Formats: sequence, structure tokens, C-alpha cells
Amino acid sequence: MTTPTDADAADHTPRMAARRQAMINAAAAIFFEHGFERASLSAIVRRSGGSLSTVYQLFGSKEGLFEAMITQRCAEIMEPLTAPSLSDQCPRQTLTRIARGLMGVLMDPEAQGLWRMVMGEGGKFPRLPEIYFRCGPDPLQAAMIRYLGDLHGRGIVHCPDVAAVVNAFCGMMQSDLFYRTVTGMRPIPDTVEAERHIAKVVDLFMRMVAPR
Repeated sequence: MTTPTDADAADHTPRMAARRQAMINAAAAIFFEHGFERASLSAIVRRSGGSLSTVYQLFGSKEGLFEAMITQRCAEIMEPLTAPSLSDQCPRQTLTRIARGLMGVLMDPEAQGLWRMVMGEGGKFPRLPEIYFRCGPDPLQAAMIRYLGDLHGRGIVHCPDVAAVVNAFCGMMQSDLFYRTVTGMRPIPDTVEAERHIAKVVDLFMRMVAPR
């Protein structure tokens, strides 16, 4: 019987790391195609190679594999937003840069598939929304809160309830455009439309936080 210590050691070998990644890649494809409930470990193993025993050794269960896949995909998709540098430009330029990064994530097809999965599977897999927000929106919002809180303290902007202001910014970025796109009601906007939306949101936001 493989002990947890043995499994941890095996997981750090290059061969096992490659096998783990192959299984995560196969799981992403199967889960996105079929959803969590209808996806089978047998199908994932057939696509990735390996064996069911390796799945259990590396991930413990179907739920463990699903969590590992979501954690990795969230981190990859959201990486440009997790630790933005927010102090090197004027507020309008900085917020425009953040808005462009956020728009790229919101309109990324895989990110939209992930969001649909969070909405569809979150009730059955409660840790899924937690993983999604921890890897994506939460770090961005925390960085923006620190940034705008500092600007408020120096009198550059006026936002005493900085958390609410940050939520408003993210909400304006999503807006009707995101929800109609993610539900398939309209195509992903081209660069011109995306830039128009970004400029409108940043302009409204700058008016909202203008010093009194």
C-alpha cells in the first residue's frame, strides 16, 4: 500500500509530474465537455494515459482531480490580474491597464467556460466557487483596494468606502457585455468595441472617485 509520504515523494519526480500534468490537461478537456457529474475517470485516463490507480495516488478521487484542475486553470487564466503593479502610472492609466487585463480574462473562451462550470457545478461542489474566487477575483480586488485606499489617503481620489468602489468597478467591467457573451447571446467583442467599453468604464469610474 502506498503511504502519503510515498505518494508525495513520487509526485515530485519528473515522470510523475509529467503524468500529473497530462491527467490535469485531460481532465480539463473532459470536464469542460461534459461537466463534473457526467465526466468519468475512465475517459480521463484513456485520454491521458496512465491508470486509475495513478489518479487515486495523485489526486485521491474524482473530486480531488477536479479541484486540482480548477486550481491550476484559475491560476493560469487569472495570473495577469493576481499581482498587478499599481503605482507606476497616473490613476487613469493604471485603471485602464487593469481594465484591459480584466477584459482579456472576461472574454477568454476558456475563462468563460470555467465561469459556466462554476455556476453549473458550484451547488454540487461547494469548494469550486471558493477556489475560483481565491485564485482570481479576490487577489485583484485586494490589490485594487490597497491601491485606491492609498490614493484616497493622499487626497488623489475620493473613495472612503474603497471596497464598495472596487466592487463597482469590477461590476461595470462585467456588465451586460460579459453576461450576453458568456451565455452565447452575442459574439466576443472585437478590439474596437472592447476598447470603447474600457474607456467608458474608466471614465465613469474616474468621475465617481474624483476629489470633492
